[in-house]
Amino acid sequence: MERRRDPRRIGDLLPGVLRDIGPRRRDELYELTEAWSRAAGPDVALRSRVVGVNRDTLMVAVESFRRPEILARFRAEFPRRTIADLRCVLRAT
Repeated sequence: MERRRDPRRIGDLLPGVLRDIGPRRRDELYELTEAWSRAAGPDVALRSRVVGVNRDTLMVAVESFRRPEILARFRAEFPRRTIADLRCVLRAT
């Protein structure tokens, strides 16, 4: 016969769940980061970091090269519009 438990708050359960999955996620993230560094090369690796995997897609945050310089020049070229920031996304091929 199945034992019935009283309802528990998610906040009480979450620390245990995070503790159980935490080390595996950290280990995988470390391994992904090491592989990314080797695959991307030292220049790109210094300007990027692995943030995780979403299903079968590697997610990498990449620093925009020369972002402040390019943003300042763009503002000078297109002054009629206020542009506060520059975000670059990788184009799928």
